[in-house]
Amino acid sequence: MPLDISYDEICSKFDRLVSNGIIQYQPSHPVIVTDNGMTFCFNVVEALKEKPQAGEAFKSAQSNLGDGTDAQPETFGPGSDLAFDHPDICITRVNETHFLVINKFPVFRPMLLLLTIDSYRRQHELLDVEDMEAAWSLVCGLEVEHFAFFNCTVTAGSSRAHKHLQVIPAPGANDGYADGFRFFPDYDPESQTGTPSCVYFLEIFKEPPEGLVKTSQQLMEIYLRLLQQTREALKLNEGPCPHNWILTKRWMVIIPRQNKEYRGLSANSPGMVGSVYIANQSQFDAWKEAGPQRVLAGLGLPRVEA
Repeated sequence: MPLDISYDEICSKFDRLVSNGIIQYQPSHPVIVTDNGMTFCFNVVEALKEKPQAGEAFKSAQSNLGDGTDAQPETFGPGSDLAFDHPDICITRVNETHFLVINKFPVFRPMLLLLTIDSYRRQHELLDVEDMEAAWSLVCGLEVEHFAFFNCTVTAGSSRAHKHLQVIPAPGANDGYADGFRFFPDYDPESQTGTPSCVYFLEIFKEPPEGLVKTSQQLMEIYLRLLQQTREALKLNEGPCPHNWILTKRWMVIIPRQNKEYRGLSANSPGMVGSVYIANQSQFDAWKEAGPQRVLAGLGLPRVEA
C-alpha cells in the first residue's frame, strides 16, 4: 500500500520537531576506519548520551511542567515504553498495523521507526509477515533510498521493549555517511575489500524480472530460512533468538548475536555491517584501540575461514 505522505513532508515534519526542541539533531561528521579490509563509518552523536538504555525509565521532552514536578509521559499505548512527545512525531499509519514515527535520537535526517500499533508486542519477538510488509513498503516506497533494520532482543542492541523496526537513509543517499561508504553486501565483488569477522547469513535478491522479490510472504520465507541458520549457529532450539536484521531493495542479512557488549562497546544492526553510532570521542578511541573487526566478532559469533 503506498504511503499517504511524501518524503518532503516527512523531512519537513522532522525539521519542525528539531526547531521546536522535541528531538535533538545536529549533522555529524562521519569518520572512516578500515580494519582487515572492511570499511567502517563512525558517526559521533552527542545526543545519544541522553538515549535511555534497555530497562531505564524515559522522560518525555514535554514532561517538565516548569514547577518542579513532572507530568506522566504519554506513550504509544498502555503496553508501550516509547514516549509520544508531540502530535507530529507520529507521521502516519502503515497498513493499519504500524505507526510510522520519527526517531527521537536521530543520527541522520530523517530517522524513522515502524512501531507496532499493538503496544504489547515485544522486541524479543521474531518478525512476522505484517512487519515484513510494512518494512518493504517503506524500502520500496520512499523517494530516497532507505533500508530497514531490526534489533531482536537487548543482546542485539535493542533499547526499548515495544516492538519496532527502524527505517534509515542508505549509504550514498544521505550526506551523513562518508563518501564511498557501503555496507559489505554492496561491495564490488571484484574488489579486495573484506567482510565482517562475525558470522552472517545473506540472501542477495536476483535482478528483475525473473528474480524480483515482490511479496512480504517471499521475504518471510527468506527470513525464516536465514533465521533457522542463525538458530543453528547459536545452538538455540526455541525461545528468543538474538539477531540483527537488515533489509534493502537488493538483499537481506541476519547476524547472530551472543553478546550485548564487547569490552564495554556495543552496536546495533547497522553497526554490525559497518555503520557505527557513538556518543563521544572516547568511545571512538575505544573502538579503534580494540579493532572494529575484533568488536564485531566479540558481539556476534567469530567467523572461521574455510
